[in-house]
Amino acid sequence: MLIPQSITGRVNFAFIDIFGFFLNIGTSAAYYQTPESGSPFFVPRHEHNKLRVAYQNLQAEFFEQKKQIEELGKVRMTEPDPAAGLVLAKIINRRKNEFIINRGSADGLKKGQYVLGDNAVIGFIEQVSADISSVRLISSSLCKLHVRISAPDVNAYFNGTIQGDDKDGAKIMNVPKKYNIKTGYLVYAAPKAGFLQSPRIIGHISQCVIDRDNPVVWDISVKPAYEFENITNVAVIVMKTEVDKGAE
Repeated sequence: MLIPQSITGRVNFAFIDIFGFFLNIGTSAAYYQTPESGSPFFVPRHEHNKLRVAYQNLQAEFFEQKKQIEELGKVRMTEPDPAAGLVLAKIINRRKNEFIINRGSADGLKKGQYVLGDNAVIGFIEQVSADISSVRLISSSLCKLHVRISAPDVNAYFNGTIQGDDKDGAKIMNVPKKYNIKTGYLVYAAPKAGFLQSPRIIGHISQCVIDRDNPVVWDISVKPAYEFENITNVAVIVMKTEVDKGAE
């Protein structure tokens, strides 16, 4: 305590100079050693964090694009008509028996086009603006489509018209009882010029009984192939016009 500080300070620095090598031996010294900023391998911590965040953002974008490509790919694999284009859309709002999607006339959508979900026809485009559209679902009583009932045991198709029951299914009206319709038969949307080139699955017959009000026809219930709550993306079938084909 009686020795001046200037002398004790020199003693401290001399001790560090003499024994510093031995004090720095060990993994802890290597861990805390700061690399020279001029080193080509040196990256400041804040730059490292920025790069990591950018990487994570790119990774999220990649997975989102990959998911959309997979969704579109699954639909394309089951679409046999080469003249049909597909516009993939996201559901941005849900109403009773109706979807609102984030595509519109700017993407080639127009009223009456068929909409696919879970690889099946789920309805049609009802209203269109520049960037959004409404989809009327099969389960809506306002949705009426011509259909074909597949009867594989007799190798035939029976024609009919489907209409939603305003719940979670649909009915096929006025099919004569003379046609041998069975539960489990598949129901397809019938081809429609300018909108659908070949039959496309809608669902299957869940019940077929004699109509109480009109015993000469069947009372046919249809269960759609899609699950309302599980659908987040849809694909709109956009038929190519002669102008489009010529441009290609």
